[in-house]
Amino acid sequence: MKTRCLVCGLLVVSLCGLALPVAAQSDAVYLGALSAPFATLSAEGEFTYPGELDWYAFDVMNDGTTIHVLSTGTGGEPGIRTLLFDAEGAYVDTAAGQILKAALAAGRYRLRIDSVESDASSYSLVVWNGVESESNDGLLESNNLGSVAAPVVLIASLLPRGDADVFSFEIPETGLAAGENALLIETEGASNGDTALVLYRFSASEGRYLPIASDDDSGDGYWSRLLLHPETGDRYAVRVEETAFPLDGIDEYLLALTPLALGADAEPNDTATQGVVLVPTSPDASSWTTDGLLYPDDVIDFYTLTIATRSLVQIWTGPQSGGGDSDTVLSLYSPEGDRLAENDDAGDSSWSRITIPLEPGSYAIAVEASSPGVSLLPYRLQATTQGVKVVSEAEPNDDPETAELIERPAGEALLVQGAIEPEGDIDAFRFVVSEETTVVFQIGPRAGATEVYDTTLTVYDEDLEEVAYNDDSDEGWSRIEETLAPGTYHVVVESYYSDEAFEYALLMTEL
Repeated sequence: MKTRCLVCGLLVVSLCGLALPVAAQSDAVYLGALSAPFATLSAEGEFTYPGELDWYAFDVMNDGTTIHVLSTGTGGEPGIRTLLFDAEGAYVDTAAGQILKAALAAGRYRLRIDSVESDASSYSLVVWNGVESESNDGLLESNNLGSVAAPVVLIASLLPRGDADVFSFEIPETGLAAGENALLIETEGASNGDTALVLYRFSASEGRYLPIASDDDSGDGYWSRLLLHPETGDRYAVRVEETAFPLDGIDEYLLALTPLALGADAEPNDTATQGVVLVPTSPDASSWTTDGLLYPDDVIDFYTLTIATRSLVQIWTGPQSGGGDSDTVLSLYSPEGDRLAENDDAGDSSWSRITIPLEPGSYAIAVEASSPGVSLLPYRLQATTQGVKVVSEAEPNDDPETAELIERPAGEALLVQGAIEPEGDIDAFRFVVSEETTVVFQIGPRAGATEVYDTTLTVYDEDLEEVAYNDDSDEGWSRIEETLAPGTYHVVVESYYSDEAFEYALLMTEL
């Protein structure tokens, strides 16, 4: 089945003297016609064996139409190639990983999609004729994209320096396509352009467009991204500006509006008593996965997690497919309603993670946006359990000679309840690895505590040579993941600041 796609960019390959095989005349998948000023055609496909080819056809309705074609490997991988042929089967142009641009007469055209390296892979294809029309520097001069119910892609520039581009559109009364409940608005390009987006919605009571959302930097670069839950019949406008200083202008960028089908939680679940019951997704009932959405007027979602036996429980949030990265806050509550743990940013991510030993019972999980706003926030909530042994630190254990021996049962996690006390205390533990193992050590708050302290974590071998060290991994706590050969090791916990005393939990697991 071939459906829809999006964008990316890289390298050009050109071939000459090719003619369209006769078989492609009837085998091509018809994409549609480029007739309206901002028409976009799109598809997704897959090469199931090396050397496979796919054919597509589309119509150009008006002479002199400039079309753009982009095919990319799913996930942005390079190597997908596009060959363009005219109605008589004559070769027109080729591009691989970069936009193919051609001025065409009215008629039917065909595209051959293949892999440069003849790989088996999946890909996305988009064909469009949308080009910015100046002057569109304000709301009154905006380029009208018309009714948006399917993907729309256009090419534009921010020149001269200080230029702004404004595009308006509306959502049809019938809404987006079946099953799609969100609209992704993003800028993208081959260079490191730095843009900002401002989204407006038309207010009938005010008789004008009012700003409702904005984004500067999104993802790994400086392009911009907004995720909207559009209302049927609403009118919107989006303004694109350059934000890098000094303003140099951007020669070329893409603006894409893409409807998405995102997983949503069952509403209402705004309180612990309304929590959606999590159903195990593994045969041994040790893992759970569900998708949810936080709306501007729905700022918290609750779930109920039931644990059958005493376990180490890990709960975390992450992205949905196509939903991008977001910033969540995760909280866990006891059956009595007491907050047991809270986490905002986990490690280098703005997603959240809680790791905690729990007794059998039903617990409430809350997912919130770290900074509530008007943008839609999709997330994936996951949880896993495993057996755990819990021990308490035994002093003195301040040096290698007095390091406390900790033993972890095979297949289980080990949780050490420790304390840096008095100020300047050092806690040393000794453990044995019987075979090569990837071991994870992480420090965090005890159950029921939400304070963050700045720790350091060091692993030494039997000769007290440093093997691994970590200062900040999760806000201020520490984490080490290291593959260790058989032998005896020491792990040392310290406070980064010598004038602090606090309790902590040290977790040891293996991958």
